[in-house]
Amino acid sequence: MEINSLSSNLNSVNNAQNNSVERISSGSKIEQTPDDASNLVISDALKLQRSDLSHSLKNLNEGIALTRIATDGLDNQKQLLEEISTKLVQVNTDTTSSDDKVAIKKEVTKLVEDFKNISETTKFNDQKLITPDNNSETLDISTSDETLSITIPNTGRIADELRTLVDNTDFNSGDTSAIVDRVDLAIGEVNETQSNFTSTESQLESSARNTIGEQVNLAKASSSIIDIDFGKEVTDFSKANILTQLGYLVSTQANAGQEQNIKLLV
Repeated sequence: MEINSLSSNLNSVNNAQNNSVERISSGSKIEQTPDDASNLVISDALKLQRSDLSHSLKNLNEGIALTRIATDGLDNQKQLLEEISTKLVQVNTDTTSSDDKVAIKKEVTKLVEDFKNISETTKFNDQKLITPDNNSETLDISTSDETLSITIPNTGRIADELRTLVDNTDFNSGDTSAIVDRVDLAIGEVNETQSNFTSTESQLESSARNTIGEQVNLAKASSSIIDIDFGKEVTDFSKANILTQLGYLVSTQANAGQEQNIKLLV
């Protein structure tokens, strides 16, 4: 009976030792539902929340990248408008010859074409950012809590209007006031649009920081539920290992004693 009891105790110690090895290997103290059903349910819920936050953060990061690309495109367009404005000042100067005015008109036409090209090529994942296509006039950035909508500006329209004005203006006359007025208005429009994108970028960055903070808090909460205390687990494993070795030693001695008794009886 004593040997049977000792064998049962050894099995119990071995099971504890094996469970300890599993937890140390995985780093988790909850391997299956019987381990801790309530905490496993909580852990799964936390994982789902963290997954949602990860998806939101991905969208926010893409939104930030989108606004920066749009802002860079608008900044390049603003520089072109300022260069056009400088060229128009030269046209209105009496010291500029007729040939020079013809050359300046060609340069302005080229600058307007460059402006138009930026309107068409400033994209994120093939989505135009500063000139709407036929199907979209807003950019929607969705998170787990909200959807931010950005109205797509129409800088392509500015380019078309400038091109028409340039084509219909006689630069030799020196009267480019209509073009000058449209360029000044366009600079104001681009500045306002650029400000809108910058403001949206700041909002997205703030949301991203909050989302990262929530992820950290959820990770801490999840860790407190499922992660093992490594030091304690190793200590428990060592104790179980010692008990196992002692158990085998005692079992061996008991078996040897029993065999000796049988020999004496025989």
